[in-house]
Amino acid sequence: MQNPIKDKLAAGQPSIGSWLNLASPLAAEVMAAAGFEWLVVDAEHSPFDLGHIAHTFRAIEARGAIPMARAWDHDPVTAARLLDAGAWGLVFPHVSTPEQAEKLAAAVRYPPRGQRSVGTGRCVTISADYRATFDDAVLLIPQIEDMEGVENAEAICAVEGVDIGFLGPGDLAMAMGLEAGHPDHEAALQTFREGCARAGKPCGIPVKDTDSAKQRIGEGFQLIDVNNDLRFLEMTAQKMYNEVIS
Repeated sequence: MQNPIKDKLAAGQPSIGSWLNLASPLAAEVMAAAGFEWLVVDAEHSPFDLGHIAHTFRAIEARGAIPMARAWDHDPVTAARLLDAGAWGLVFPHVSTPEQAEKLAAAVRYPPRGQRSVGTGRCVTISADYRATFDDAVLLIPQIEDMEGVENAEAICAVEGVDIGFLGPGDLAMAMGLEAGHPDHEAALQTFREGCARAGKPCGIPVKDTDSAKQRIGEGFQLIDVNNDLRFLEMTAQKMYNEVIS
């Protein structure tokens, strides 16, 4: 198994994806058909159940994109169930220490590299040699969302098995008691990016629009999450309605 996201990041190129919050496999298929390279099912903040998640992974795969998920906690059983459903990578929210990252790295890989349980799930239909090769294909993506995590970014990303550092700018701003875009908040984003770079790992960030995406790519962020399906629907619907009544 070969994960094209890993290949692109290793070549120093940005990889562009988006988030899924509508809990709709059809919305996921539309997003994948638009050309996004990967899509993350937001199981933390959206009303997805595990059956919906598996169907959403199928929709993403059908259009040639890579399915991933953001877990709702750090429980190894949660990680195993999302991977068994067919995720190629997992984002874990609220990672602040390298010790947390070490436990998550063990949760997403099979022994002897990790502690993931062997079971029969949808995942084994992905490849005939899934269990022998998936440890190298899976993406472990800790999400840093507070200043403790920012200060520990280098140590977190240096953990064996961590593939990408990812920011949660909104929660970081709240944790700092600031609005996003405040100079101190922006400085923290760059501190995080520099920490990932020192550890030799790519880093990622959510963005709201194309200008923000281009800015962050220019700064050195590689895994670029361009908004989400709910916001795309909201923005387009509002724009069209306003144009009709104006």
